[in-house]
Amino acid sequence: MGFEKLSNIIEVELSFKTLSSLSIQAGDQPQTVAESPIIKLGGEPIIPGSSLKGALRSSLEGLLSAKGKEVCVPLAAIPKEHRRQEEDRKKYVKGIGRKEPCDPANTVCPVCEIFGTTGGNKGLSGSAIFQDANVINYSPEQLLERSHVAITRDTHSQASGSLMTNETIDKGSKFKGIIRFINPKEWQVGAILQAIEWLKQLGIGSKKTAGYGQLEITVESIKLKELKDGKWVEVDKNEKTFIDAFVDKLNKAG
Repeated sequence: MGFEKLSNIIEVELSFKTLSSLSIQAGDQPQTVAESPIIKLGGEPIIPGSSLKGALRSSLEGLLSAKGKEVCVPLAAIPKEHRRQEEDRKKYVKGIGRKEPCDPANTVCPVCEIFGTTGGNKGLSGSAIFQDANVINYSPEQLLERSHVAITRDTHSQASGSLMTNETIDKGSKFKGIIRFINPKEWQVGAILQAIEWLKQLGIGSKKTAGYGQLEITVESIKLKELKDGKWVEVDKNEKTFIDAFVDKLNKAG
């Protein structure tokens, strides 16, 4: 969205510190003893940009809905059994207090303006690009294997055959990543900054209800890069400018 003429870029540099075990699973992988290995790049764990994008999108949807703003449900987030029939889909969406998935041929909701949408005949690119967060000063000792079991409801003992091994990265691990905005409106950057505050409370990855995925997230810098006379000019920006713009957006009707 707004990529036709590149005029400015805003980069938000973030640092992450795990406050508990973190498990963002990669699914079935060859040559691993863990049943649920974490995602790695070059043998080192990462916080995938796709996971960060999904968690922040969900957080922003909740934030805006709580403020009475209309936001859609992405088609991929609607259970398959409710997608097949239009009437069933509409009933599901209405039941959770959301609007139908945005069609880029029409006006899209504030969340889709930032994150994009694949609805309609042609997808719409959002203004934000989420890069992977890379681990800092990685050591193999940071990788742990944690086992979990299911408990029977009659004897309250371990259920037979229920042992599950998860690969996790240890508490105290540090990562750095960047969210890049292309030609954004100030409120869009502010929206992500506010969603980050929600993400601190909600966590990221799998097994959050078991205490995994808690993060300390710090905004290290916000840089505005503008193209002037064929050269990029970089200026440091303050969070308050963008958060104030988002609050102003929230206070407007609609």
